[in-house]
Amino acid sequence: AYVDGKWSAYSEADFVEANLPGYFIMGSSNATVTQMISLFQTSGKSYPSNVYSSKGAPTLESFCQTVYDQAQAEGVRAEVLFAQVMWETGWLQFGGDVKPEQCNFGGLGATGNGEPVNSFPSVAIGLRAQAQHLKAYASLEPVNGELYDPRFYYVNPRGCAPCVEDLSGKWAADKNYGVSLVKLIERLLSI
Repeated sequence: AYVDGKWSAYSEADFVEANLPGYFIMGSSNATVTQMISLFQTSGKSYPSNVYSSKGAPTLESFCQTVYDQAQAEGVRAEVLFAQVMWETGWLQFGGDVKPEQCNFGGLGATGNGEPVNSFPSVAIGLRAQAQHLKAYASLEPVNGELYDPRFYYVNPRGCAPCVEDLSGKWAADKNYGVSLVKLIERLLSI
């Protein structure tokens, strides 16, 4: 501080730690597969095994395990990926431009206007692409392994949304998008 015409001295004791508000997208997962299964079951929706049996996730359990695995593979918190999948798809019921068989759980490429959206051959690749897209928003790190997200390099600037709340107005135009996802994450973690 500038006091009485001179700069005051400071020491390490003068530093304080500040916690930034927000739920970080990248990091170790706080949710378990069991919690994901339980939260989905509270939604009252049916798991579309008829669609995903041929796409590598015949059961809700295998779907949730794949969410966890694909998030972990990119360093994204599994609870963030799971919450976004459930929010974007209406608990895997879809409706709108994206169809369940496209395995596009994050609406990648869905701009409205009747434009075609991205499709993925399996649940695992669709979830990995979405985790990679979250990673593009949340960090400057490259993807781990093969790049499946065709929109990864459209995120500009990279790392512009390190927290879930920062996705508002970026991933989706909705200004409350990130807050809605965080509320869903909180429900998941409280199970």
